[in-house]
Amino acid sequence: MNDRRLSRKLRLIYALNIADWICTVTLLRSGGFYEANPLMRPLIGEPLSGLIVKGLLPAVLLVLVSRLSRRLETRESLLLNRFISFVLALYSVLCTVHIMNFIVCRIVG
Repeated sequence: MNDRRLSRKLRLIYALNIADWICTVTLLRSGGFYEANPLMRPLIGEPLSGLIVKGLLPAVLLVLVSRLSRRLETRESLLLNRFISFVLALYSVLCTVHIMNFIVCRIVG
């Protein structure tokens, strides 16, 4: 995978991660919703914890992935690309679900 494509995918994952965080907090505050991820439940409502876990930690991890990916062999690079594509699809679905929840809140609420 070339560096530019990888960088673009990693930036998109980060943007979707931040969108997920913002949407989750907004939906939680609206009532009637809960954090489905048991690991995030105690952290999502705390601004500093949320910033660290959803903002800073992923940024550091994505920079590390980007830098370490340059050392991978072809087969490892293909596996990384598949994993990154899976994460991208997962966050895309998650953000789509958030959008649907906003629509439902708007119609019902």
